[in-house]
Amino acid sequence: MYQLSVFVHVVSAVVWVGGMLFLALVIAPATRQMPPAERGPLFSIVGRRFRTIGWLCIALLIATGIANVAFRGVTWGDVASGRLLTSDFGRVLTAKLAVIAVMIALSLAHDLLLGPASAAARPDPVLLQRAAALRRRAALVGRVNTLLALLVLALAVALVRGLPW
Repeated sequence: MYQLSVFVHVVSAVVWVGGMLFLALVIAPATRQMPPAERGPLFSIVGRRFRTIGWLCIALLIATGIANVAFRGVTWGDVASGRLLTSDFGRVLTAKLAVIAVMIALSLAHDLLLGPASAAARPDPVLLQRAAALRRRAALVGRVNTLLALLVLALAVALVRGLPW
């Protein structure tokens, strides 16, 4: 059962992080020359589709992550008592969870606030300027989240293989 949980965890991470990388490294550069009137709706469509898949992956990552640490012998008592922080594994796990919490908060802000607000532009010039500023902010949040995702992957490797020092 542990192997199945790890498999689902890894596949969910691959889809979530891979999707973010695809958006940042393929979709964004490929559409840079498009007029804003075409680029905005394209990003809205792709973003809505990825949001559904991304949040499903996040749910699976949380569920399998809890199961995986339980399979590894970590208990709620270890967390509550602070015993978790007495080992390299526990400290790396805590760091990974802290980065993930920031990622989830940024994803919520991006998906529920910045993304929808930036796509809701009307022909009014003031609203178009506001939407453009929101799109830049949403893009920045997306890039930061992608970098944090790579940090989480590095921490995951450290959990399995140990710290490199």
